[in-house]
This record gives sequence, structure tokens and C-alpha cells, in this order.
Amino acid sequence: MDRDVLNEVLESICSRSGQSVRQSNEVIIQRSQQRLSSNALDMQALHVVAASSLVHRQTAKTLELLQRDGESFARDPVANRLAGYAWLVRQDTGRARHAFDQAVRLDPNQPDCWKWLGRIAESDDQDEQAAEYYERGILFDDGGHDSALALSRLHARQRQLKDAIHTLRVSLIRDRRSPKLNFALARLLDRRAVMLGRKRMYLPQHRLRQEALECYRIVNASAPTSQSLLMQGRLQQQLLDHSAARISFQRAVDLDPTSAKAFNDLASANVDFGEIELALGQFEQSIRLDPQRAEAHFRYARAKRFRPGGPTRRYLEQLEQQLREVGQARQKQVYLNFAIAKVYDDIGDFDRAWKHYDRANRLKSMPANRPGKTRATPTARAAAVPSVSSADEPWFEAFTQHATRHYTADFFRSMHGSGNPSRTPIFIVGMPRSGTTLTEQILSSHPDIAGAGELNHINQIRQEMSRLHSPATVHQAAWSRYPELLGAMDPSELNQHAARYLEHLDRFRTGERHVTDKMPTNFMHLGLIATLFPGATVIHCRRNPMDVFVSCYCQNLNAPFCDLDQLVHYHRNYRRLMAHWERVLPINIHTNDYESLVADPETHSRELIRHCGLQWDDACLQFHSNDRAVHTPSKWQVRQPMYRSSVEKWRRFEKHLAPIADKVSAEIAAEAA
Repeated sequence: MDRDVLNEVLESICSRSGQSVRQSNEVIIQRSQQRLSSNALDMQALHVVAASSLVHRQTAKTLELLQRDGESFARDPVANRLAGYAWLVRQDTGRARHAFDQAVRLDPNQPDCWKWLGRIAESDDQDEQAAEYYERGILFDDGGHDSALALSRLHARQRQLKDAIHTLRVSLIRDRRSPKLNFALARLLDRRAVMLGRKRMYLPQHRLRQEALECYRIVNASAPTSQSLLMQGRLQQQLLDHSAARISFQRAVDLDPTSAKAFNDLASANVDFGEIELALGQFEQSIRLDPQRAEAHFRYARAKRFRPGGPTRRYLEQLEQQLREVGQARQKQVYLNFAIAKVYDDIGDFDRAWKHYDRANRLKSMPANRPGKTRATPTARAAAVPSVSSADEPWFEAFTQHATRHYTADFFRSMHGSGNPSRTPIFIVGMPRSGTTLTEQILSSHPDIAGAGELNHINQIRQEMSRLHSPATVHQAAWSRYPELLGAMDPSELNQHAARYLEHLDRFRTGERHVTDKMPTNFMHLGLIATLFPGATVIHCRRNPMDVFVSCYCQNLNAPFCDLDQLVHYHRNYRRLMAHWERVLPINIHTNDYESLVADPETHSRELIRHCGLQWDDACLQFHSNDRAVHTPSKWQVRQPMYRSSVEKWRRFEKHLAPIADKVSAEIAAEAA
């Protein structure tokens, strides 16, 4: 039994004692003891002295006082309430339950008794009875909301999230500004939002996250903690309000300057906004506060450029020592291996760098339920040239075949006149790490173009259509009738999807004519994009595939980008899809080669702006001065003037990648022939 709980009981008893509000509890206790010493049965004085004894865990004295007069005790709800607490201190839940039950029979307006009855019933696995007790406690709530919170937790434990959320929403009608209720509701809403995302129910997911954010705002307006501010900031990031998120993280640091987690989140946000030096100091502070925080080491290493010398050598020793000590904590191993690899990469020790990059990626692609099982090295598997089309990425192979078969020139002719005529969207597509971030940074430096970053809305629209019109079965993937659905869909429904997407874009502009969406994997959905927005602009970023593979492999990306075999297969289908779109898409696709762009930035930047139908602006050559937030792994590179060191970067690791390079080169040559 928590001493704070017993102090609250004493406080409530003293406040009911009828003494002057100006008297302290100590004075009230002293005077109550004096009145009892006269042997007169003063029940208010007895309650005070019994509660005081309870705080000091003198349960024998408490029970003796309460039962001084058995007949009075039997009729006294407060005495039975105090007896219940005394039995709880003694861990006799059976007698505690009986005492609390007697208390509420005599006076049901004792919300804490209902709460404890519920807790005891829960501990006895009587969940239905516990829920009834909590519901009665809610009726007599005194502003503490303990029964509402307990009932909500009970529903959540039973995986009845809707009921848990409903309980708190109803309680908030009575006390809208309660920090406890809002904090608990925000966490449940966020949990429910994750579940809706898995079901591809993105609109209700977005609404729940907005409601959760409002709850956190209420909490942090009156009773902020570092934890609640961090949760608010992370939710703001999910809702793409990155400026507000950075403010929340700063408040979390200000409130608790000993929080390594808060410094890590704030530093990461500052990297996104190009405040690299400021962020490095904050990462270092996070690491000083918690040297074992592997994520902070990973993010710090990504942001810093290391030089050979004593400090770098000592830092590597620190990281490698930690790596030896983390044991089976796979996520920490991943973070530390990437951090070590990055340091070795910076100082030119490419063999050691590759060893740790490869180890980190093998850990990421290891089956979660088989932590001891490793797989062959990428080089060995590439040398064997296995057939991966049916093993690693069967869905993408099927998706590509289906899209190329159904998205034809005839299909687009049949859809002529459909969709939204808006020319606002500029879609930047291609393989990840192909220069999409650099391209968006150049474009968004133009005064008529705003940058939205990587939006998942097009894929969400595609999944929403598939979910509503073609529910997946055992024999049919949800996307497999996707092109036919577009042709059969009512034009008004298509326009609703397009209008909702444009509403999302409006959040990112303040008068600009265009907004970029640089989700690279939208290359899969160019058929849907051309149907929804026949007037959209499409830019395809292309780069040497080996540089793409290495750049993906050197980041902390998920499958298929952490597996070289899957990357080869993925790139093969990407090439097939892009070649198909070039043939049939009614939108003109502008191809932007990374190598050409960095070799002659002005010429190719001018071509980009011309393709968007805009007049040239010299600000596009100063893209590194653009202060918009960037949240992709290229966030550091786009803060620098144009450089060519990333061209042919894969040669650093050529001896490890030669078999894959030969294989991909042969495939591309065969396709060209």
C-alpha cells in the first residue's frame, strides 16, 4: 500500500472533521487525540486518529480504535472504509473487500471504496464484477477519476479498445480538462490508430491521431511532463507538423534536462531542419546522460563527419565495447553496427565499414522468431545467382505483371475526362536513394513550389480502394483487381479521393502554385496518379543501380532495402514498371539522371523547372540554403552545395559487390538489346 494513498485518506478525513480550514492536519490530529482521551466516543475524532495511525502503518491500533464500540462501527461507513485500508495494508484482501462492501452499503458516495472493490475483484479474476464496481465508482466520482481510469485499463487488458476509449470519453464530458483522463485517452487513441493503420483504415486513423494530439495539448497546457511532451512531439511528427514537434521536444528538454531520450528526439528534429552543429551538441549530451543509448549513437554518427585521429579511435573503441556487451538485444546491435560502419566509412576503412554494414543488414532481415539463425553473406548469395523472383519478393513480381497487363494505353483512353484537373501536384518518383530528396530540395527552393516530403497518401488511397471494393481472400491479393476497380468506379468517388489528397497538400503551402510529393515508391502507382490527376507533373529520378544498392544498404532501411538479393529483384521490377509507364502513361515523364544533375547542376535544374511549367529562379541553385525540414536519410547531404563524391560510391566496396554488379549489368544489357 503506497504511503501517498494513505496520506490522501488522512487528508480526506481531516477535511471532514469540522475543524477550521486554517488548521493544519497536525493540529487536527492533536486535538482529536485529546478529545478521545476523555473517553467520550467522538466518531470524528476517532476517524482522524485512526487514519493517522494508518499512515504510520499501525494497523492494530487503527482496527482497535475503529472497533472500540462494535455497534457504532457496524453503522459507520467511514469506519468501515478505514478498516478496509487497514486490511489492505495487512494484505488481507478478503477482509478488506468485506469492509469496503460494508462501507458502500452504508454510504455509496465513497468512490475510493468502489475503486478498491474493483481492484480486489480484478485480482481475483472476477473481471465482470470488477467492471460493475468501477461503474458505480464513476457515478460517485469525486474528481479523481480513479474508477474511470481503472475501468478503461480493464477494457484495454481485455482487448476491448473501443470500450476503453468510450469510458474515458464519457468521463471527459464531466471534466474536459482533466490531465489524467486526457493522457490515458491519448495513449489509447494512439494504440487504436496503429491498429486501424494495419487494417488500411487511414481516414479514421488520421482522425484518432488528431483527437489524441488535442488530448496531449490539454495535458501539456496544465500538467506537462517530459514524457507527455515527447509523446505529443512524436504524434505531431506522424501528422507531419514537424515545426510543432521540434517545439514540443525543446519543451521536454527544458522541463527535464536530465532526459537522454528528450535530447535525442530534439537533436534528431534539429538535424531535419539543418541545424547540424546544434544537433551534434544535443546528441553528445544525450550520450553523456545515457552512454548505453544505442539509438543516440546511431543518429549522432549519421549527422557527424569523422576524421582519423585519437578522438575517433576512442569513440570507435567505446562503440565496439558496447556492441560486445549488448548480448541478444537485436535492435541495439543494429544501431551500433550502423554507427560503427559509418565511422569507419568516414575515415576510409571501407573493409571494416562493409563488415558492419553487412552485419547490421543481416540482423535486420533475420527472421524475428529465429534470432540465432543467420543467412549467407550477400556476396556469396549473389555469386550463386539464385532465383529470387518467387522467394524474396513474389508480391512485387505479381504486382508488376498485373500492372503492365491492365494499365494499357486503351485503359487510359477509356478514363479520359476522369479525375481532378488540378496541376498542383508534382510527383517525384524512383528508387529510394536515387536523388529524390535533392530533386525536391531544388524544386522547393523555387518561390512557386512547396515541398511536402514523402507522403504515403497515394498508397493509402490505393489500399482504401482495394479494401472497400475488393476485399482480400485467401486466393486473391487485395490489389489484384485494382486497375479494373478504377475503370468501374464512379467518377464522383475518384474525385473524392483526389480532393482529399489535394487537401493534404494544402497544409504544406502558403500561396505556392505547386506542391511536391517525393515518395519514391509512388512509381508503382503512376497509373492511379494519372487517373486521379491527369494534369500532374511527374519527375523520375534515375541513378546508377549499384550506387542505389549501396546507398540503401548503408542506411537503416527495412526490407527489401536491407537485403541485396531483394534489392536486385526489386530494381528489376522497378525498371520494368518505369519502361511500361514511359510507353503508356498519358502524362509526360521527365527523367532526371543523378549523375548528370551533379555534373551540370544549372542545366539540369533549369530543365526540371521548365518541365514544371515555371520560369527559372536563381534560388534553385542555392537549394542547400533552403530551411524546410527534411526527414529522409539524405537530410545531411541536401544541406551541402552540390558535390560529386556520391557518384560511383559503390566502388569503395567493389570487391564485396562484384558478383552483383556483373549480374545487374548483364540484366540491363539484355533489356536494352
